Amino acid sequence: MKLSAKLICYHLQKSFSMHTSRLDTSPTLSCPSCFEKNTVLQDGRVYLITDPDFQLTFHHPKNILFLMIGKIYQNYELTQPNMCIIPEDIPVNIVFNRIQDIFILYDQWNQSLMDSRLRNASIQELLDLTASIIPNPMMLIGMDFTIIASRDWNLSDLSNSVLGSTENSWAIVDSLKQDPHYEEAFYKAGYFYYPGNGLTAPSLCVNISNNDKAVYRLMFSEGEVPLDDTFGFVLEYLSQMVFHALSTGIMHSRDKAFPLHQIFMSILTDPGADYVKVSQQLTNVGWLSSHIYQCILIQTGLIDQKNLTLNAICNYLENTIPASCATEYKGNAVLFINLDLCTLTIHEISDKIEGFIKSSMLSAGYSRKMLGHFNFHRQYTQASVTLQVGKRKNPAESIHYFDSIALPYILEQATRKLPAYMVCHEKLLSMKYKDEAKQSHLYETLRCFLEHNQNISHTASALFIHRSTLLYRLDKIKAFLDSDLTDRNEILYLLLSFHLMDMEEENRNARSIKNGNSLKYLAFSQLPKCNCTAAATFSESTPCAIGIHTV
Repeated sequence: MKLSAKLICYHLQKSFSMHTSRLDTSPTLSCPSCFEKNTVLQDGRVYLITDPDFQLTFHHPKNILFLMIGKIYQNYELTQPNMCIIPEDIPVNIVFNRIQDIFILYDQWNQSLMDSRLRNASIQELLDLTASIIPNPMMLIGMDFTIIASRDWNLSDLSNSVLGSTENSWAIVDSLKQDPHYEEAFYKAGYFYYPGNGLTAPSLCVNISNNDKAVYRLMFSEGEVPLDDTFGFVLEYLSQMVFHALSTGIMHSRDKAFPLHQIFMSILTDPGADYVKVSQQLTNVGWLSSHIYQCILIQTGLIDQKNLTLNAICNYLENTIPASCATEYKGNAVLFINLDLCTLTIHEISDKIEGFIKSSMLSAGYSRKMLGHFNFHRQYTQASVTLQVGKRKNPAESIHYFDSIALPYILEQATRKLPAYMVCHEKLLSMKYKDEAKQSHLYETLRCFLEHNQNISHTASALFIHRSTLLYRLDKIKAFLDSDLTDRNEILYLLLSFHLMDMEEENRNARSIKNGNSLKYLAFSQLPKCNCTAAATFSESTPCAIGIHTV
């Protein structure tokens, strides 16, 4: 095995005092030789020199390490790279044998790696064999934080297969995803130094790529050997062996280890899945049709997508919430909880998940709790809707529940094919814009009256008006609507219409702000025009029940 000048001198310095010039880090040297006068220098050799008349010229092969031995070289000027002086009168055979030992050490290590691969041994064995060369803590980890193999790594929790699976180790993942040095490391080619970030130790690393995309990282941390370019090519060589093992071996699979992942992945990917079969599969693993379940959709942010933390998030959730299954789906984490088997209360579950989501800058949508095996895909859909509508209506919040967005969702569904003005109560729409022109307060009076369950006293108090004033307005409202306001369906329709118009108002303002237009932009501008006589009483173009008045 070829070694670098810097690596050879690193080992020699353990036995001898030395002075060196700049040393190459590329593995180009294959064996030692004793220098003889008038001989042609050969590329890739380590030359041991004891000749007092030795003079180095610039005309020699590039890949040579010159090792000068003896006190006579104490004041020798190191003018070129790859020159080394041992300023002691040491028998040359001792130095020669020491260099041979270095080459033998690495040849044996190389042969042991080869033998290991021929036996199709584990990646863990490759790391263990490397202890004779690099005794520092070492780890192979996926970019999704799956720990493939490790040796003596100083982490309090390596019992789980994924870094970040517990509260202790999640802090490490959370710090890494916000570390710009860690993000930059995704695109590194060859070995590189990672400085650490306070929670993680510095390390020498090399990315292992597939189709030009880094998928694993091999690294060793602080220890006996330095975290510089001395052992860089050794780490790269080991990574090639690891890559071979990764490409030919069977890797860790969460789906194979945990049948629940397979079941729920089939549910998520196939809305028409055979639920009789699904039910039987779930029953076989103890998740019964008599149990109550809940689905939580956790949306990752851009920073998580860049740093591939989704696997760690799923494992953390499963380890934190008993009787749960977290599956990666469409770039997000989908968590199903068996509430009957879970040893935590509803409040404890909420506290753990919400605390994690907020601290990790994630967002989540909760489905309702449902009985049995036949609503899982619907629960996922409900959680997805909850998250989408919740983020739109309450963007400052990170946790969203279906009950809090149910009404906005209903209103949005009601206006998918028809605009709000064509869905809401016709006479109420007309009342609103006539009210704005004449300041008669009928519109808001009706809303307050209905919201207070048609209670005269409570409505008058809320509006800060006299009871007789309220009764007078109600008479005008009933006459305008041609209704006595006793029909429950009509009352429900009126209440929904109020919400529809509020929603339209919000959308109008949002569009106006976005486009830089005046907030007076008419939301119902697409209505057909009319020339009704009531237009004469309006100061500007305003909608009536059937269209836009033109003045």
